[in-house]
Amino acid sequence: MSLRTTILAAALIGAQTACGGSSGPPASSSTTACKSLKVGTESASLTVTDTPTAGFSLPINAQPVGIVRDRDGVSVWLLATGLDRVIHVDASGMATSYQLPRSGLGIQLSQGSDGTVWVPEQFRDAVVSIAPDGSAQECTLPRKNSEPMATSVGSDGSVWVSEGRGEAVARLDQGHFTEYPIGPPAAKGAEVLAGSDGGAWFSVMGAQELGHITKDGKIDRISLGGSTSYLGLLETPDGAVWVADFGGDRIVRLAKDRTMLTWSAPSGAKPQGLALGPAGVVWVTESGIDRIASVRGSALVEGYKTGSWPDHLAITTDGWAWFTEYNQDRLGRVLLPAT
Repeated sequence: MSLRTTILAAALIGAQTACGGSSGPPASSSTTACKSLKVGTESASLTVTDTPTAGFSLPINAQPVGIVRDRDGVSVWLLATGLDRVIHVDASGMATSYQLPRSGLGIQLSQGSDGTVWVPEQFRDAVVSIAPDGSAQECTLPRKNSEPMATSVGSDGSVWVSEGRGEAVARLDQGHFTEYPIGPPAAKGAEVLAGSDGGAWFSVMGAQELGHITKDGKIDRISLGGSTSYLGLLETPDGAVWVADFGGDRIVRLAKDRTMLTWSAPSGAKPQGLALGPAGVVWVTESGIDRIASVRGSALVEGYKTGSWPDHLAITTDGWAWFTEYNQDRLGRVLLPAT
C-alpha cells in the first residue's frame, strides 16, 4: 500500500454533515513554537526522461506528492515523501534537496512572498520553514497526534496548517499557533489554501464539505454533496474556489455568491491537484487514470497522458505544467496551449 493510499485509508471515516459554525473555542500556544533545525543540503543534476512526457527522474523511493511554483515563476518545489526530502528543481533539471528528519511528510507545501517554503511533517506534529539562505526552523503544533497535512501562507505572512488527525485548522503567526476546531468529529483536515479575504479555505476527508475560516477564527462549513474525500484547492482571480472531489470523480467550483457548478471526471479518475494555466484555464491531475485534464466551458476535457499516479501539479509562468508522478518517482511536465 502506497503512502498516498495509507493517508486516504486512515482519513476516510464516512460522515455526512450540514453547514454550520465552529464546534469549539480556539486553542493557542503560550510559548514560541519554533526552533532552529539542522537539515542536510545536496545539489545534483536530475536525469532527463521523455516517457510519456518530458521530465526528470527523481531518486528511487522519492514518492513525490505536493508541488508548488517558486516565486521566480519558472522553477518548482516538491515533497519527496518517501525520503523525507524537499526538492527545488529548475527548468534545466538542476535540483537542490533538503533532507529533513524522518517525519512522513504531508500532502502539500507552500511558499511565502519572502521565498520561505513551509512543509508539513505528519508524524512530528510540526511544520518546517526553509528560508532562501537554506536555514531551517521547525514549528511544533500545540497538540500531539495532529498530523499536519498541508500548509498555505497568507498575504500577511501567517501560515495556515490543516491537521489530518487534530480535527482542526491551525494558524501560525509571530511564532505562535492558534488552533481552530473544524467540526464535526469525523472531518479530518486535508488541504488548506490562504484566501484573498485574509482567511483560508480547507478541504476535508470524512465529510461532504468545504470549510472556510475567517482571519478572526469564524468557521463556515459548506455542503458540497458528492463523496466524503476532498483534496486539492484553487482560488481563481474572480474569487471562485475550486475543489477536487477525489472520491466522487468531480471538480467543484464555488462562486463568491456560493453558487456551485460541477464537472464530472471519468469513473476512477480520482482528481487531486488543481492549477490555473494560460488564458485562465483550470487544469487538474486525474491520479487514478494517469492523465491531466482541463475545464473547458461545461466540459472536462482529457488532456495529456502521464506516468503512473500524477499527484499534484504546478504551472509556471512560461506555460509549463509540472506534475509529480508518485508511483514512478518522477517529475513530468508538458507545455500547455496558450488558449
